[in-house]
Amino acid sequence: MDAQAILEKIEQDAKESAQRIAAEAEEKAKTMKLEAQMKIESLQKTMLAQADRECTQMEERMQRMADLDSRKEMLAQKRTVIDEAFAKAKEKLLATSAADRRAFYLKQVAACAAGTETLIVGADNADWVDDSFIADCNKALEAVGKPGKLQADKERRAGCAGIVLCQNGAEILITFDALLDEARAELEQSAAQTLFTE
Repeated sequence: MDAQAILEKIEQDAKESAQRIAAEAEEKAKTMKLEAQMKIESLQKTMLAQADRECTQMEERMQRMADLDSRKEMLAQKRTVIDEAFAKAKEKLLATSAADRRAFYLKQVAACAAGTETLIVGADNADWVDDSFIADCNKALEAVGKPGKLQADKERRAGCAGIVLCQNGAEILITFDALLDEARAELEQSAAQTLFTE
């Protein structure tokens, strides 16, 4: 074989080898591109699914917050209505006749007093008090088997509508405010159910 034929053979082999390498590289590039596209699509799907989940979770959180705010607002409105109902009850109690208020306080003293306290009359709405009230209280106490030894304080209690019984530094409030507070603790739930049937 002559040198020229050998050179042509080498050149031919080199061309074929270069074409084969180029074809393999192109095939490998296509495979890598396809894999990259599949990976990108998979990442996109994962990211979209995660974004969808996060969106759903955020929407649920926002809905819960809106529901909570709505319940808070409704409770505040209910509280206002109940406050107004008890304020009107107090107005009605204070609007009762002096004779009815006197009879009420007399009955409350007989039920609550031990019989030896100092009785202080509140300065507000005190048109029901007369000179014989303490004597009548003591008679009512004796009638229920208690000592009738209440003593009247000469001073009226400012900012108070009703009676305060004092003994050894302790006080028993017999006022419409105290009685309404006590009644409210017992009645508020049933009042809310009556006012706000759902």
